[in-house]
Amino acid sequence: MMKDVTIGIDIGGTHFRIGTVAVDGSLSGFEKISSGKFGGVDGVSVLVDEVRGYMERWKPDGNVKAVTIGIPGTVSRDKTTVFSAPYVPSFTGFDLKHRLEDAWGIPVFIERDANILMFGDMFFHREDICFESDGMLVGLYYGSAVANAFYFRGQFYDGKNGVAGEIAHNPIRGLEERCVCGNIGCQCLRCGGKYLERLAAERYPDTAFEQLFLAHGQEAPVREFVKDMAVPVIEIANILDPELIFIAGGVTDMAGFPWGLLEQYIRENTRHPMPADSLRFIFTTHSRESGVLGAGLYGAYRLGLVEL
Repeated sequence: MMKDVTIGIDIGGTHFRIGTVAVDGSLSGFEKISSGKFGGVDGVSVLVDEVRGYMERWKPDGNVKAVTIGIPGTVSRDKTTVFSAPYVPSFTGFDLKHRLEDAWGIPVFIERDANILMFGDMFFHREDICFESDGMLVGLYYGSAVANAFYFRGQFYDGKNGVAGEIAHNPIRGLEERCVCGNIGCQCLRCGGKYLERLAAERYPDTAFEQLFLAHGQEAPVREFVKDMAVPVIEIANILDPELIFIAGGVTDMAGFPWGLLEQYIRENTRHPMPADSLRFIFTTHSRESGVLGAGLYGAYRLGLVEL
């Protein structure tokens, strides 16, 4: 009897990742290519052909039940339409879900990439979470930019339009740079990986980027960056008083990342005594496969094939 599997897709600002995910959370057939391939005017047709080619190459060992795509942008509440996705603009403004379902002949789930990452974290840490609680679960993910997600009473909280969780697009007073979202002065311009790369190139040109925290983690420019990373966490903690906060991403996965310093800044600047004294964090480690795993497992969850 063939086992049930799903195809998980993670589209980031740099890479497109795809793989086959079994209901036990195992991954096979992982591939990675440049996401720039999908940035043209006909990126959706490229996506259709890429997934077809993937399935022909790998011939997944199982019954493919669905494809789930993590979108680096905002998605409608009914999960059919991408509102804004600066790295894949041709994906926006129409019913992407049903176009892909017509092309591939199986269910397709479209979801914000932050929700996908958080679902993977919840799945792999499900023994540490009380899902019966009425408390809010939060995920913050520091990659090229910053993404976040909310999970409340058994489902992701999407808001009126489906776009809840854009905390890093709150403005910083006095910052006049334009964000890829189109607005001016967004927080992610100072606490995301793109800015960290710029900081490293300007301040520490002789240090390999991967060694930045190990070599310079105690110096003022890097500590200020970590302090800026704390700001969206503090805002969420003060507004929502969440049950649990996941923090992860490419920035925090760097060697020598100062987790203790980040937590210190968060607790010092959150309202006292509560929620500061009761904040609970799960600092997770991600890999290049994390978005694909989260996507595949989320698709299986939507079909009732896995539980939290």
